[in-house]
Amino acid sequence: MIRKGITGFNCGNLDSFKLKLNQLKETVNMLPNYTFLGINKQGLSNNYEEIKLFNRIKNEKIIVLINCSYGYSCSVSNDSSWMDLKFIELKEDLKRKINPIFEYLTPEYLNSKISSKDLSVLMKVEREQIEYWGSKTKGEVIFNGYD
Repeated sequence: MIRKGITGFNCGNLDSFKLKLNQLKETVNMLPNYTFLGINKQGLSNNYEEIKLFNRIKNEKIIVLINCSYGYSCSVSNDSSWMDLKFIELKEDLKRKINPIFEYLTPEYLNSKISSKDLSVLMKVEREQIEYWGSKTKGEVIFNGYD
């Protein structure tokens, strides 16, 4: 899952990404228990978009992050922040709907340590950012707040 440009130095195909975001919104809105609340767009200091959903049955907010370069997805706890993301398992019913649109990465994978093999596929500028920000896990690299 660690690929060249994953840190956000490769913006990917934005038109395709926007189409997939619209598809995700439509998919979630067709689910009886969920409401699509909105999107916090990628900013200058993060490489992901934050999708906000609401589970009407459990009365809970759900946050899904989408990496803007490769469309990987994950879920984070509501008390997560810019450079302190707490990866959590996505509800199974949502995972089944989101995964065909944006590949879902598990908390176990995201919390695993980044290896020298992972680093070897990245551009020099990406490796420099990882070192500068002290990123240690795959999740900190794939969903980052580097500026």
